[in-house]
Amino acid sequence: MNEKEEKDNIVLYIKKTKNATYATKYGLEFQCVELIRRFFSVHKGLTFPDVVDASDLFKRITEFKQLNAANTASASVPVVALQTHAFPYKNNALYYLRPGSILFWKYKKPDYPYGHVALIWKNDPAANETYVVQQNLNPPIKRYNTTVLFSKMNCANSKFAGVKLLPREYLAGIQNLECIVHRL
Repeated sequence: MNEKEEKDNIVLYIKKTKNATYATKYGLEFQCVELIRRFFSVHKGLTFPDVVDASDLFKRITEFKQLNAANTASASVPVVALQTHAFPYKNNALYYLRPGSILFWKYKKPDYPYGHVALIWKNDPAANETYVVQQNLNPPIKRYNTTVLFSKMNCANSKFAGVKLLPREYLAGIQNLECIVHRL
């Protein structure tokens, strides 16, 4: 994959064989957290500290740092605060499920020991649809009925842990990106 492809698209990697590999500096290859770190690093110039898994990302990360300042020791490193929301949700579905929102699934043993995280890619309000992109679960691009998804999120026994929202100024253009799926 070339650098232009990465900057102009949301690139998802799907592992088809045990031996599949791709070069990444953003985390464990093919994993959901790697996609989130790579997406925000490449497209928004933001990063976050290392995490164990998606559950750790949801529980512990409350801000992203500017990529060019992330490795400095200064106390004045620019940060972007994240809003974390979970059940019960007080606003309408599209407040939480806007492009660039980060959607989290709960930690569930034994089938789901690490939780899961995906990026809200786009919404189609006329069709009442929300598109989610993810690595390490199929399909890599999933279309949900927005009302049904939000209803499943907004109940006490939901499989969803919640969402993290960036300030709106960091979300411009996400819905206009194309998705490319590489099956290695």
